[in-house]
Amino acid sequence: MTATALITKPVDIWTPTPNDAPSVPLPRAHRLAARRTQRLFVVLLLVAFAPVIAPRTAQPASRYALTAAIVDHGTIDIGRYGSILGIDRAVYDGHVRSDKGPLQPILAAPFYAVARALGAPPAERAPATGDLTLWWLTVCTSLVPFVALWALVLRAARRVAPRTALVSTLALAGATIALPHAVNLYGHSLSALFGFAAYECARRRDGAWTSSMAAGLCAGAAIATEYHLVIVAAVVAVLVARRGLRSVCVAALGAVPPLALLGWYQWRAFGAPWHTPFAYYAGSLGGTTRGGWSVPAVHDVAAALFGSRGLLLTSPVVLIGIVAAVVVAIRGTDVSTRVPSNVDIATAVFVTTAYLVLVAGWSGTRWLEEPGPRYLIPALPFLAIPLALAWSHVPRLARVAAVWGGAMMVAASTTFLLVAGGNTPLQVYTWRVVHARFLPTLWTRALGGYGAYLHVVTTAFVVVALVRAARAPGVRESHV
Repeated sequence: MTATALITKPVDIWTPTPNDAPSVPLPRAHRLAARRTQRLFVVLLLVAFAPVIAPRTAQPASRYALTAAIVDHGTIDIGRYGSILGIDRAVYDGHVRSDKGPLQPILAAPFYAVARALGAPPAERAPATGDLTLWWLTVCTSLVPFVALWALVLRAARRVAPRTALVSTLALAGATIALPHAVNLYGHSLSALFGFAAYECARRRDGAWTSSMAAGLCAGAAIATEYHLVIVAAVVAVLVARRGLRSVCVAALGAVPPLALLGWYQWRAFGAPWHTPFAYYAGSLGGTTRGGWSVPAVHDVAAALFGSRGLLLTSPVVLIGIVAAVVVAIRGTDVSTRVPSNVDIATAVFVTTAYLVLVAGWSGTRWLEEPGPRYLIPALPFLAIPLALAWSHVPRLARVAAVWGGAMMVAASTTFLLVAGGNTPLQVYTWRVVHARFLPTLWTRALGGYGAYLHVVTTAFVVVALVRAARAPGVRESHV
C-alpha cells in the first residue's frame, strides 16, 4: 500500500485489528512476557550504543565546558575552555558563556565530579578524541534519558496498538535523527524525556495532585534543558487546566524549582532572569552571528521535509507517522473501540506542526551539519501512537522506511555525526561505512579489532532475545 492509499483507502487506519480489540485480563505469564520485552528493549539500546565513544564537537563542548567550570572552578564562566570550544558560545560583558540551556550541564556535574575523583583530567586538558569523561557524561545525561524516553513511549503506544507498539517504537528510536543525537552530548533526548513525561502526567484524568505536580516539574525541567520545549509545556498547561484551578496551581508550584534555577542562571550569566543566551550568541553561522526565527516560506518547510537533510531522506518513518496523525485527526475516532484518544492525536498534530514551523523558520537550519532537522526530536515521541496504528495497514512501506532510516542513523551514530555543508548524509555515511571509519568503543579500546566483533555479537544476542520475547503468546495483545 502506498502513502496515497493510506489517505484514500476507505478502510480507516484507526479501525482496530483483532489484536487491537478491547483487552481482557491476561494470564500472568503473558504479562510477565510483555514486561520482558520492555526490559530487553532497554537492554538492546544500551548494549548497542552505550559503548560508542563519540568525539567532541561544538555542541557537546559547550555543555561539557559549563559542567567542568561549575565543578572545577565554581563558576559559570567558560572562558578558560577556549581550547575545546567551537562556535557554540555566548559572550556577555566580556565573559564567555555557554549558549545552551543550563539544566543538562548542571545535572551532569555530579557525574563529572565522580570522573574527576577517579583521576580523570580536567576538561581543558581532555583529548579531542577518545575522551572517556565526555563519554561518561554523554551516557548519563543523553543516552540513558534517550532509553528512558523510548521505554516510556513504548508503554504509551501499547495503550492503543499493542500489536505494533514495539516495532513502531523501535523504528522511531533507532531509525530517526533521535538516535545519533543521543550518542553525542546534545540536550534533545533529556529535554524530550522531560517533555513527554510531563505530557503523560498531564493527560491523566485521575485528578491526583501528584500527577499535576509532576507534570509541572517535568515541563519546567524540559524548558530549562532546551528552551523550545515551551511548545510541549503549552500543551501540558492546557491539559492540566482541564482539571481545574487547583491542579493548575499545583502544576505551577511544581514548575517553580527548574524555572527558578533557569532564572537564577540567566541572571548570573546574562544580567537578568529573562535574558536568554540567544541574544548573546558569539559564534558564527554562515559567516554571521545574527540568527533567530522568522516566518518560514513554503520552500523552507519543503526543505525540512524533503531536502537533502530533510525527513524523507534521513528519517522517512517520521513522515508516515505525520500522515497517520493527520488522517486520524481528520476522520475522527470511534469511542466504542480501544483507539487513541482525541488528546493523543490532537497533541501529535499540534506538536509536530509547531516544530516543523520552528525548524523551517530558524535561520540556523540551513547551516546544520547534523543529519536532519534535529529540533524536531522532542516531537517524535508524540508520533508513536499514530505510527503504531498505521504500521499494520502499510507494513511494507513502514518497514522500508525503517530499514532505510535505521541504516542511515546507525551509520551516523557509529561513524561520525556531522556532515559538512555541500555534502549529503547518504554520500558521506556510505563512504565512512565502506572505508570502515567507525568510532572507537569501549570494546575496541579494551580488545582492539576483536572488540568490534564482540560488540556486534552481544548486540545480535539481545536482538534475538527481543524477537523471541516479542513473539511469545499474548505479548502482542498485552498492553501492560
